[in-house]
Amino acid sequence: MSRSVETTQMYLPILRVTLGFMFFSAFVRRTINVPDKLNPHSSAYVGGKLITFLPHAWAPIRGTLEYVLLHPALLYEFLIFFTAMEALFGLLMMLGLFTRLSGLALALLSWGIGLGAGWLGPTCVDEWQIAVVEGAAAFMFIFTGSRWLSLDQLLSSRFPQGLKVGKMHIPLW
Repeated sequence: MSRSVETTQMYLPILRVTLGFMFFSAFVRRTINVPDKLNPHSSAYVGGKLITFLPHAWAPIRGTLEYVLLHPALLYEFLIFFTAMEALFGLLMMLGLFTRLSGLALALLSWGIGLGAGWLGPTCVDEWQIAVVEGAAAFMFIFTGSRWLSLDQLLSSRFPQGLKVGKMHIPLW
């Protein structure tokens, strides 16, 4: 049985919403469920986990990681920025708004986590699972966009050629 690309697109919202939720839920965990994860004076502070990444981190993330760990105020700002990016692009992915851009941002966040964690060994592969699975899914949305059940679909009916920002053309799907 052969299915058209249009039929296949009907199933992508399941993956799109799941992927977006994975990133948005990281924001919720750090800001609502356990706000101490963003408190530098707490033992739950996420900055402490990054210290365990450093010996295993790969270039080019290793240098950035070393720098922010040596500058705690910058580390805090970095974690706030990273958390905000997870929230913003996770929400955009769930809504199917600027899905291609969100796919790019989420792929970079995912693979950044993987490079930052390096290979921690067979007892701690969570970061690699995140990097590989979520990064690949996000990368897929760079190519496919989001058609069915998305805000991109609504926008594309109003802007069939996509959005134009300066000389840059941004396809919605």
